[in-house]
Amino acid sequence: MHEQSHWTRRDVLRAGLAGTALSCLPSLAVSAEESPKPRPTPERTLFLFLDWFHVKKGDLQVTLDPARVTPAGKAQLETYARDFKKTFDQGGHGFRPADVPFGIRIVQEVAERSKPWLVADKPWEKNATSPTVLFDEGRYRCWYDARLTGEPQKTTVDQERVMELSGSALAYAESTDGWNWTKPSLEILSYNGSRANNLVSPFNNGGSVFRDDHGPADERYKGFHFDALPKDDAAAGAGSMAKYGLYGATSPDGYHWKKNPKPLIRYFADTVNIAAWDPLLEKYVGYFRHHLSGRTISRSETTDFYDWPAPQALLHAGPLDSPADDYYTNCYTTYPGDPSLRLLFPAIYHRGSDSVDVRLAVSRDGRVYSWVSYEPIIKLGKAGEWDGGSLYAQPNLVQLPDGRLALPYDAYNTTHNEIFFENFYADYKATTGIAWALWQDARLAGIQADAIGQFTMNATIFRGKQIEINARTSRAGSVEVELREKGKPVEGFSFADSVPISGDAPWTKCRWKGSDDLSALRGKYMELAIRLRSAKIFACRFI
Repeated sequence: MHEQSHWTRRDVLRAGLAGTALSCLPSLAVSAEESPKPRPTPERTLFLFLDWFHVKKGDLQVTLDPARVTPAGKAQLETYARDFKKTFDQGGHGFRPADVPFGIRIVQEVAERSKPWLVADKPWEKNATSPTVLFDEGRYRCWYDARLTGEPQKTTVDQERVMELSGSALAYAESTDGWNWTKPSLEILSYNGSRANNLVSPFNNGGSVFRDDHGPADERYKGFHFDALPKDDAAAGAGSMAKYGLYGATSPDGYHWKKNPKPLIRYFADTVNIAAWDPLLEKYVGYFRHHLSGRTISRSETTDFYDWPAPQALLHAGPLDSPADDYYTNCYTTYPGDPSLRLLFPAIYHRGSDSVDVRLAVSRDGRVYSWVSYEPIIKLGKAGEWDGGSLYAQPNLVQLPDGRLALPYDAYNTTHNEIFFENFYADYKATTGIAWALWQDARLAGIQADAIGQFTMNATIFRGKQIEINARTSRAGSVEVELREKGKPVEGFSFADSVPISGDAPWTKCRWKGSDDLSALRGKYMELAIRLRSAKIFACRFI
């Protein structure tokens, strides 16, 4: 009975229960305790093709040879048609593909790298790293780690893992356009006897900043801070792994911070650890440094920011990676304006070359991630360039005034381990800065056909009057769009009526020979079939 409770109409047809009324089957209802709590979902008007989420899988449909159908089979066909409105093609024995996608693959776009827009240029700054950028209250706000000039550096080491404990502070900058930044004199922390600086907190190690509109106003901004655990928490004689963890730091305005005395994560999470409020899960989610056969990304979630379950490993180097690879940082973020599209931009550390580059992984539920590609989406600069040694993506993905997508990253002219030479050689200079990884609007990745390909999008409610696509084709390529209702082309909006789109076409209106006004279809469940000829489509949207 338990298995039957999950039957669908397709299961009924396959089991040959065509003569059985659906009301006679076991109830599909579940108890209140078993029912999942409904979550708010965004009304979709933007569809990004980073994965196969919006693509209909299709099917192979049975076709029958009428000369071979028995009298009993004919009676069954009549029952299917009468009770389930299901008919079969009788054009010959075999199968007919129905909306099965073909000739396509997901291909990401490698980021363009900007020049640094934030560097250590104040007397108190030795370098500037580990930024968090938010578009907040009408401006871009950046919190970053400023290593302080002349301050002694205190670190802890455990099993090759080095974590800075002092000598840095959380600093603040802001911008109206994402390119020209000011470091305001906030007069909060004292440096060399003066408060005329942009330093906002000594609690800067091991975490990023996020805005929490779910929490109380005096804790509007939150983050993590790496520090020693209380002595009674650590086992006597234990190494650093058991002596350090993460605390919470909160602020009402992003300027004035306080550290909570309760440890949140009792683990040596020795890198940028990221938290956020997920409005769809209705939980705080955290992504942490972990160690499982090398550096690993772990995850935890909670309804109480001050009470976190132990993080569990989420992503670590597998059979398709080099055995010398580590998943070094996580860079969790969401797509601007769409909290249901969770993204990771992990830095992959290649021990064999002492180099670092960045990949992209995507999740639609916030818990299961898949790689868009095993190839880097943000590549190192050339040897000798300011970002030619190592780079690390940092939160958050934002949109610039010109529409481009921008993800902050910090980079060095030195490789991961080469930077240690600066500690031993007086003439060895390591430089760093903070810059943007840039993509055109909606163009992180797309569905590409090298020759001819086609797919159908899952049915969705059409909202708007027109459809725009974001695509790029070869000189001889094209994109055509067909609208379907209940699996059939809408009259006047078939492939035969479609006006092909060619060239570099960011947000171009779909047109058909008769009209491009789709107002009459508003509110209906529609499918978009898309045919590509030597083309790549990144997204579509209703307007």
